[in-house]
Formats: sequence, C-alpha cells, structure tokens
Amino acid sequence: MSPNYSLPTIGGIYATSDHQRFLLETGHDCFEEVFPETIRDTTRTLYETGIDALAAILKECSGVSSSVKLWTAVNFCRESLDRLSLKLDGRVQFHFYQSLDELTLLESSDVLLYLHFNKYEPSSTQAIHEIQRTTRALVIEDFVQAPLDISRFSGDYALNSLRKFSSLDVAVAYHRTNVEMTARPTRYRALRKEAEQVKTQFLQHPTEEREQQFLRLGRQADEALAVREIVSAHPDELERALRFDFRSVRYLRKFNHDFLSERFRTEFPELTRLPGEYMYFMIDSPHREQYRKHLFSKRIFPVIHWADSGSKQSKSILSFHIDQRYTPSELERVVVEMAEVRRTLPRS
Repeated sequence: MSPNYSLPTIGGIYATSDHQRFLLETGHDCFEEVFPETIRDTTRTLYETGIDALAAILKECSGVSSSVKLWTAVNFCRESLDRLSLKLDGRVQFHFYQSLDELTLLESSDVLLYLHFNKYEPSSTQAIHEIQRTTRALVIEDFVQAPLDISRFSGDYALNSLRKFSSLDVAVAYHRTNVEMTARPTRYRALRKEAEQVKTQFLQHPTEEREQQFLRLGRQADEALAVREIVSAHPDELERALRFDFRSVRYLRKFNHDFLSERFRTEFPELTRLPGEYMYFMIDSPHREQYRKHLFSKRIFPVIHWADSGSKQSKSILSFHIDQRYTPSELERVVVEMAEVRRTLPRS
C-alpha cells in the first residue's frame, strides 16, 4: 500500500517549525518560573538528555568509584538503562519493581528512581516521604512524563527531559554537586537537528523520499546517544529553551488532552483511559495492535512506551500525541479512525 501523503501527519518527532512558532521575544522569566535555579538545597543543572542527568545524579550518590543499586519501575525503557550503564562504566546494579509495596526491600545504600507516570500526582509526596522514613534510601524523582512539575519534587533529587515536549535537547536536573561533563557538540544533536529540518521540508512538500530521510536521521540520532560522556545542554538549546512559551504550550496540551479524553469517554466507554494531563493521552486495550496498525495506515502515529521493557503495560497501552502541534479538529481524526477499527472487532 502506497503512503497517503494527502493525510496530515499526527505524531512523530518534531519539525523545526513546530518549535519556532512558540518562541517568545524575551522569555527568560517563563523558564525561571517553571525551572527555578534552586529548590531547597539543590541547584538546577542542564544536560542534553534525561539519561545524562540521571548519570550525573547517580555519580553524586555513589562517588567516583563505588557501584550503586538502582531500583526502577519494571516498565522502564531497557535501552535507556543500557545507555545509563555505559555512562557509569557498568557500576550500576538494576532492580525492578512492579508496585510500591515491593519497596520495603530497599536498603539505606540503595537509590530509588520514582517514575511520575504521565502525570504528577500530589499523593506521591506522602509515598516518597514514607519510603525515605522507613528505608533511608535516596529517592530520585523522574519527571520525564511530567516535565513542567519538576519544581514540586519532594525526594532527594529530580530530573526531566524536554525533547518529548518540543524539539528541545535539554534535561533539567536538581542535585548538589557538579560532576565532570562535556560541552562538546554531539553527533546526536547534529543528526537530530538535521532530522527536524528535513521534517519541516516534508510537512511543506510531503514525499516518500523526504519521509524516509528524516526517519533514517531520527534512527541514527537515537543510536548516537550511546556515549560514555555525560553531556551538558548545548548553549544554543539553552537559548531556545529560555525563549520557549511553556505557559501557552502547557495550556494547549491540557486542552487537547481534555478534549480527547472526553471524546473517548463518550465514544469508547469500553476502553480504559489512563491518568494524564499534558504529555500524552493514554488508553489500555487488548486490541491495541489492531488499532495501531490501522492508525499508522492513516498517518496517525501513537506511541508505545518502553516497548523493550517486556512489562505487561507495554503490551496493551497506546499513547496519543496531544501536543501543541494539533487542534481539536485534527485530533477528531483519531476518534473517527478508532471508530473505524472498532467496527471490525469481534463483539464481546
């Protein structure tokens, strides 16, 4: 089947143009409001990716040569953990948990990576404080899926990543001690920026050649992330982040999430809607693969998070892009195409 390029694309990596239209003339106050320079006794440091940020924090936790035992959710991306292990010279031991009940096994020398799954829940504060009180373990809060709520962290450290929020290769971390990192331009960033520019060209004049080019560049960029160095945010990326309109973008994302959630509530009551706010609209369905295959054929590209984790969640959850690139009328296409698939499914 030939790709139907007359259909607007929903999902995939950002184009350069997707970011540029949300830049402010002077936006530093907005950045400082969302990501203050200090929180309690920690200081903001900016890295290229979330794994760079996590590696830096773990180096602070473990010292120069000691190994560290890291507890992570069972659905965490294994490829990301491989990159983390490379940056820490293999000195990290991974332990996986499915529920918070298992964290009673934590020891005082352990480190917990607490994942905020697609939404910041205020109740996490109480859970984290109880873990700290009973185990004395260090807690790093992962805000990659709730990046604008990082200032609300209650653990010992916190990190996020902004590259799924827009075309920003910036991760924000809060910790106490500076670690050695490189500021050199990376192959990853060069490839990523080239891919974003090619996608801008594709959106203006869609062809299979351009699509294959930016998909290839995206894959090469992801492969180039596997480096031993801990990489700081590039100065150009920082400048783009300082001028980005986080307030308006958060509003648009939340509006789109609420729109799609309400449409699914009325049109697909049989589907389980997962908690969310402004990152993704997530559903859980035993027919995930049927929906995904059809949506891809209509140039709608929902995400499967942590597909390599082998967790039960990764086999049934589908995450829809509801970000600032889209309007409710565009997201209505998702509803129409989902309904088309449901008509082909067997009656339960």
